[in-house]
Amino acid sequence: MPTVTRSESTPGHARERAAHHIYVSLAWTTLGRLPLMSTDLRGQVEAQLIVLARRLDAEPVAVRAAADRVRLLLRLKPAHSLATLVPRLKQGSQDALTAAGRGVHWASGYAASTVSVDAVRETVRRLDHLD
Repeated sequence: MPTVTRSESTPGHARERAAHHIYVSLAWTTLGRLPLMSTDLRGQVEAQLIVLARRLDAEPVAVRAAADRVRLLLRLKPAHSLATLVPRLKQGSQDALTAAGRGVHWASGYAASTVSVDAVRETVRRLDHLD
């Protein structure tokens, strides 16, 4: 079963720092929305996205891959730019999978929406049930 990684902070703690962090739900699909990711590959994609997000100084709250898409909930700092962050996540995860001999290509574009501090738990719950 794919893993979901939650941050060590709780929404209660996040509420105290809400002015300094932004929660963003991100999603993108495989090229042609083809179901290219087997269960074991999904775990690799999730792990790679967690590593990449942390390298980019974003906090992965939840990460979930399905056969044809990925969804992430990240806690960002105000200085983060989605226009810079998302392409790096997509390209870095695609490059790592290609190097491992697991070809998955992402479609262009992505969906993004902010998540209120009060909705973080519900968003994580919904990601837990993504299949």
